[in-house]
Amino acid sequence: MKSKATKLLNEALDQMQWYRFRLNCPLARAAAKCMPAGDFFYSVNVSDRYRYVYMDNPKTGCSSLKSALVELETRGLESSPDYYDGKVLHDRDRSPLRRLTDLKLGAPLSALASRGYRFVTFVRNPYARLLSCYRDKILHNGPQKRQVLRGLGFPADDLTRPVSFEEFVRAVARESDYAMDVHWRPQTSQIFFEALNYSFIGRFENYQEDFEALFGHLGIPAEDIPVARHLNRTKGGLRELCGEFYTGDIQATVYERYKKDFDNFGYSPELPD
Repeated sequence: MKSKATKLLNEALDQMQWYRFRLNCPLARAAAKCMPAGDFFYSVNVSDRYRYVYMDNPKTGCSSLKSALVELETRGLESSPDYYDGKVLHDRDRSPLRRLTDLKLGAPLSALASRGYRFVTFVRNPYARLLSCYRDKILHNGPQKRQVLRGLGFPADDLTRPVSFEEFVRAVARESDYAMDVHWRPQTSQIFFEALNYSFIGRFENYQEDFEALFGHLGIPAEDIPVARHLNRTKGGLRELCGEFYTGDIQATVYERYKKDFDNFGYSPELPD
């Protein structure tokens, strides 16, 4: 575990790099409108070996996908991480997928795009994604709950205080995209959709087929595609649960707040059935 001093030093270094990138990289300037430096650097995963950039979009099967991408990246090497260990998969200092700050480029995103790197990601129905986030991070009293408690005017240190789905939606709907936690930030902003030219966008609803299609897109033969490990799978069908958690008012609030996601990724304003 990183010490507090190490964490603060890394944050300071990220801020310095972020300032330089914003000066030199048009795509980084566009990203700066969507999220803070730490979120930005965490979200961008670069493979020089296969010449792609995976944009992390939480609650879309990203743990399972990272497991497979890390396996692919480390094939043939003497050592490899535990593909089931989420702490390794999500630790950017230990992942074999490179951070932008590793590349020594003054305008990294723009340079990668100009060099033909493919930008890839996954998206999910906004109704289901937000409900999955609530069940995972809020009902299980994750650290992200502190932000929601503050938004509701409650003490942030009492994670045991119940927060209803309606309260959660009300709190996050008031936040700007920039201020949101990555797990419920609109996907349009989280993946810089309006700034980047994506060559592949898979859908969580069609995960297995699109998982295989992604690796085919990266040039991996069918027999060499990594196994889909389905880490952090949510128990219970979220389509059925949407009808339980969403009232008409909550649905209207979520649709209005996440309208760009519905429009950009072609999801219906109706609840998934």
